[in-house]
Amino acid sequence: MNNKQLIASLRRLGLTADESAIYITLLQNQSTHQELARKTGVNRTKVYRIAEDLEKRSLINKQTDDRGTFLIATDPGTLDVEITNKEQQLQSQRDTFVDLLPELNELQRRGGNVPGLFEVNTYEGVTGMKQMLWHELKAKNEVVIFGSGTIEKLVDSRRIAEKHRSLSVDAGYLVREIINPGKKAKDFTSLEEFKAIFSKKLIPETVLLLEHQIVIYNDTVAVYSWRGQNGESPKVGYEVINKSYAHMMRQMFDHYWTIAE
Repeated sequence: MNNKQLIASLRRLGLTADESAIYITLLQNQSTHQELARKTGVNRTKVYRIAEDLEKRSLINKQTDDRGTFLIATDPGTLDVEITNKEQQLQSQRDTFVDLLPELNELQRRGGNVPGLFEVNTYEGVTGMKQMLWHELKAKNEVVIFGSGTIEKLVDSRRIAEKHRSLSVDAGYLVREIINPGKKAKDFTSLEEFKAIFSKKLIPETVLLLEHQIVIYNDTVAVYSWRGQNGESPKVGYEVINKSYAHMMRQMFDHYWTIAE
């Protein structure tokens, strides 16, 4: 990797661009604050502040000899400590959420502010698509899909798509999908565990043209749309939460499932 690629990767680990530039420079050679400012182009006053922060995070150390005080990078493996701390923090937040959710639901119930029997939620953009996909992970027993592509099309990320499939496996439900021929590659995923819970059938466009992805689970019907008449269009979606409507859509899916190949 060149420095630009290294900085981009370190930013994904939580360092800022300036922190990354300083850390990479110190990995290659010890430097004074003044030298760091010259080599990285970061303001000298800012270098002092960043160095202090990186030292608190155990990513760099000070070294003093008869020439003066130098900064030196610690073992790069120290970056894993930050990741572990974030994982622990995230798990703590998850545990707190699980404990708190019943209390919050009870407050809502006692206040009479319970969502109606027919609820519609709308979403936009990649962020909205991710939110809808996260809701799918609450599915019980089975998810059925009128398919129109892959998760990658929704979130523009292979990593997130595969992560969602992995979490689907962890959630313990099965997935059935009907799709038009040619709309999804046979090797769309490399996760063997997901392949074990997934089954697919093909239906000709002349029988059922699938231009929008419709996902049915629990009492929810989720519709994802990103195709316009001239190809790709803004990503939008909505969820209809209603028991009878979801039941009707599931019956329609089962009907087409019987005639699909």
